[in-house]
Amino acid sequence: MVAVAAACSPDPGPGPTSAGAAASPSIDTRPAVVDPSVVDNATTTTAPPNDAGEPAPAFVTVPDPRPGDLRSAADADLLPASYQPTLPNPPIVGFAYGPDPEQRLDLWLPGEPDAPVVLFIHPGGWGSGGRDLVPAMVLRFVERGYAVASVDYRGAPDAIFPAQVEDVKRAIRRLKEYGADTGSVAADRIVVYGASSGGILASLVAATPGRFEPVDDPVPQPGVDSTVAGVVSVVGPTDLVSLFDEPNPWAEGAIGIWLGCGPCTDTQLGAASPIDLLQPGLPPAYWAFGGLDAVVPAATQGATMAEAWAEVAGADNSWLDVVDGAGHNLDHTVLNQRAIEDFVDRAVGRG
Repeated sequence: MVAVAAACSPDPGPGPTSAGAAASPSIDTRPAVVDPSVVDNATTTTAPPNDAGEPAPAFVTVPDPRPGDLRSAADADLLPASYQPTLPNPPIVGFAYGPDPEQRLDLWLPGEPDAPVVLFIHPGGWGSGGRDLVPAMVLRFVERGYAVASVDYRGAPDAIFPAQVEDVKRAIRRLKEYGADTGSVAADRIVVYGASSGGILASLVAATPGRFEPVDDPVPQPGVDSTVAGVVSVVGPTDLVSLFDEPNPWAEGAIGIWLGCGPCTDTQLGAASPIDLLQPGLPPAYWAFGGLDAVVPAATQGATMAEAWAEVAGADNSWLDVVDGAGHNLDHTVLNQRAIEDFVDRAVGRG
């Protein structure tokens, strides 16, 4: 997959269509860990009944963003294409979270102590890209009082699944130890945020506490683990089996290399599919897809995952954002940035 400087890898698909002002929001008034009522026009969606005639769990549906000219510039759903964050401090570059040269991250601190953390996992098909691809829409969290980390991980084919998941979990452990030692970051308030191939890694990290843990990484401090407070996955695959149901050259190539199989069986694909690995205790999740994405189609990777996550975590803890008219390249000019920020705030307890 081609490296990018936005949120995920570009594709030749059409750009987004503008969405005008929508009707009054339909608000789910049930108590929630994450409250959709604060996002304009957010609704709780109930999927069609299953084969047994039982309604599927509801999930939060995020509306397409309204153009910024419908709000003040400081309160727009979208960010302008020219947006660049104002960062108070230079990053800590090359923070080593493991012995391998690829086990490095960069860390931006906001200046305030005990900051919640957004840990960004870059795209690149599990074998290319790098931590320098952290997009402006993620670094914006530093302006909002968050620490932002962008992590490198061992790449395929030299390291195959689950090495990348283990690496991110190792990085989370180091960040928690760093927070305990310095007081600069909050160990219990980390949100993983991944794009494309990084999106599935973020989902796998959030969905599998106690699994895919780095066995050669002792945890010396009590309370240091790899659990997270939330997950944002932008165009990340969620169900590899269904991704192979239709011809998909990217899936057939990159995923096979990542998993070390080819052709891959359904069992091998399912073993790396977040939708097949859910367990109690899931954190809140936000899924974003392009409605016209042919690489990671929203039709097979979006609503089914939102439903499955909601069944375990609760309807208000599974948010689905499908951007009409957009392809695989989603960035701050098309994604509902206000909704993402609101979701993350509530996941870390700032709402």
